[in-house]
Amino acid sequence: MEKSIIIIGGGLTGLATGCYGRMNGYKTTIFEMHDIAGGVCTAWKRKGYTIDGAMNWLVGTGPEKNLHKLWEELGAAGNWKIYNHDVYTIYEDKDGKAFNVYCDADRFEQYLLELAPEDKDVIREFTKGIRDFSRMDMPTGKPNELNSWFDKIKTVKMLPMLMTMKKWMKVTAGEFFKRCKNPYLHQAITSAFGSDQWPMMMVFWILGYQHAKAAGYVLGGALEFVRFLEERYRALGGEIHLKSRVAKILVENDKAVGIKLADGTEHRADWIVSAADGRTTIFDMLGGKYVDDAIKKRYDNPNLFSPLIYIGLGVADPVKEIPPAIDGMSFPLETPVTVAGKERQRLNVRTYSYDPAMAPAGKTVLIVGLDTDYDYWEKLYKDTEKYKAEKEKIADLVVSLLDKRFPGLASKIEMRDVATPMTWVRYTGNWRGSYEGWQFSGETFTGGIKKTLPGLDNFYMAGQWVNPGGGMPTAAISSNQTIQSICSRDKKKFITAKP
Repeated sequence: MEKSIIIIGGGLTGLATGCYGRMNGYKTTIFEMHDIAGGVCTAWKRKGYTIDGAMNWLVGTGPEKNLHKLWEELGAAGNWKIYNHDVYTIYEDKDGKAFNVYCDADRFEQYLLELAPEDKDVIREFTKGIRDFSRMDMPTGKPNELNSWFDKIKTVKMLPMLMTMKKWMKVTAGEFFKRCKNPYLHQAITSAFGSDQWPMMMVFWILGYQHAKAAGYVLGGALEFVRFLEERYRALGGEIHLKSRVAKILVENDKAVGIKLADGTEHRADWIVSAADGRTTIFDMLGGKYVDDAIKKRYDNPNLFSPLIYIGLGVADPVKEIPPAIDGMSFPLETPVTVAGKERQRLNVRTYSYDPAMAPAGKTVLIVGLDTDYDYWEKLYKDTEKYKAEKEKIADLVVSLLDKRFPGLASKIEMRDVATPMTWVRYTGNWRGSYEGWQFSGETFTGGIKKTLPGLDNFYMAGQWVNPGGGMPTAAISSNQTIQSICSRDKKKFITAKP
C-alpha cells in the first residue's frame, strides 16, 4: 500500500514536491489557500493586460546546467519558449547618459574598454569573473545529510569553486570597483546594481548565467510556467485542493499525522511537508512548540527581502523608448519624491514589450517596483479608505514621473494596478510581505537552514524559508531534496522520470 504525503501550499515548491512525491510512488495531496496554484510565482490580469509578479529570468533554461534536468522532470523544459535578453539593466545619469550592463561578457568588456580604457585591468578582471562563474553550476544532488563518504569525496573536487564563491561573497561591488580611475565608470557600474554593497559573488553569478544563456525568460511569464508544473503534477495523479487554508498541523506523540483546515475538516497522511510560509508554519500551525534557540533568533531578528510596492501599467503603445532589460531601466528624478514615507531619488521601470502574451497587440505592460516598509502598510491597511487612497496617490505620482521622462506616456495609459506588501500577505501568506524570504548573505550561504524541526517527526519544510535566497530554482531543488529525504527514511530508492 502506497504511503501518503500532505503538502501545505500549492506554490512552485508545493507543486514540485508533489511531482517528485508521485514519481516515487507516494499518494500526494496539496492544500492551497488561494484559488489558483503558484503561490508567489504568479501574475494577475487587469483589463486585458497581464501583470507578472515573479518572472524576470529563470536559472536553468540552458540545457547544459543542472537545473535544466529538474525543469525537464517537472514538465517545463521542452514545453517552454525562451527569450534571452541582451541587456541586464540600464542606468541613466542626471545628464541623460545611459550605462548598459550587457548580458554577453565579451560585448560588455568591449563596451567598458571603450568607455574607460585607463581601467583595462579592473575591467578584464571583472569580465573574467563573469566568464569563470558562467562555467559554474548550482548543486542539485543529494541533501547534505544523505551524502555518503563517496559523495563527500566528490564534493572535495568542488572546493576550488566553493572557495572562489566564498571569496567573492566577502567583497562588495563598491570595494571591487574603487580601483577605477574613470569617475563615470566607477559611479555608473556600482550604481547600476542598485547598491555598492552588493556582494561581487552575486554580480558574477547573475551575469555569469546570462553570459552562458542559461537564465532566460519563459515567454508567457509566471502563469505559463506554473501551468507546466500543475499539468505535470495532475498527469502524475496528484491531488490539489484550492481555497483550502490549513489552520493547524495535527501532532500525536511528537509526530505529524495530518492537518486541520480553516473549515474544521481534518486530513491525515504518513508525512507532512509544509511548503507554506515559515513563520505561519512554525508558530501558528504548530503553536511554536518545536523550536530551538537558532529558530527563535532567526525569527526574532529577521533578515528578509524587502517587500514591494508593485505598480503595473497597461499602455496603448509599444513604448519603444524603454528598451527591454532584465532588471529594467533606472533614471533620476528632477527632484526627490516621497512614496509611502520613503524618499526616492530614482525610478526603475521594466517593459514586457518582448512578450506578446502580456498585452494586446501593439500595447505593452510596464512595471515599477519600489522597496518599502512593511509596518507602514500594515498600519494603513486597517483603514480601507486610507489604504485605497494611498494606492491611488502612488499610481498618480508614478504616472506623472514617467510622463516627465517619457512625454506623452500618461495619455496612453489605460490600466493601472498597485499591489502592496499586504497584497502578498493576503494571497500568499508570506510573512511581512517578503516575496523571497530570507536574504542571501555570507552566513546563509555557508550555513543553511534545516528542513526539520527539533523534536517533531514525520515532518519537513521545503522552499524559500529553509533555502535562503528564494526564487524559482530554490523551489525545484528544495522539493527534490525533501522527497529524497523522505525516501531515505522509508528505505526507498529515489527516482525521477521525464514526462
